[in-house]
Amino acid sequence: AVEASVDPEYGRRHCDLFLDLPSKRDYPDYYVIIRQPIAMKTIRRNVKAHRYANVTDFHRDWKLMFDNARTYNEEGSMVYDDACVLQRALEATLSEKTGENFTTPMGTQSPLPAAFSAALQQSAASGTSVAPISPGATFASNGVASPTAPVPADMHVRPPGFGGTPNGTSGH
Repeated sequence: AVEASVDPEYGRRHCDLFLDLPSKRDYPDYYVIIRQPIAMKTIRRNVKAHRYANVTDFHRDWKLMFDNARTYNEEGSMVYDDACVLQRALEATLSEKTGENFTTPMGTQSPLPAAFSAALQQSAASGTSVAPISPGATFASNGVASPTAPVPADMHVRPPGFGGTPNGTSGH
């Protein structure tokens, strides 16, 4: 279902940008923002190696990939929209084949806190790097990473994974 999904306007497969991970050289910020990258090739390797105990585990990796695409890319970008189309196709197929409901919410992912976005832009302009966010960090209301600040109500906490480019032109 995922590989068969084609954009009717452009005739391209929706999944093509999800086959491989984004280049670390071209998209270093991806690996700062997304801490557990995953691509379709990784999922295929996991299937062949029998690493999924059940369909729920299989679905979890796909969902991780789609969530990360929406986290890294802007809403309305090609990659963000492709993630939504592919998630619907996958979940409909899994639900049909198993008789279980695999439909999960997509929603708009919370944007990066303003301070972190500004730091990434400043880093790019100055040629310096931004330290990765620690896995347990949350963000205070001023957008600064803090291991003890409460998670804002609109911030979706999920495992890191697979995403794409901010402008939605290539990558996940």
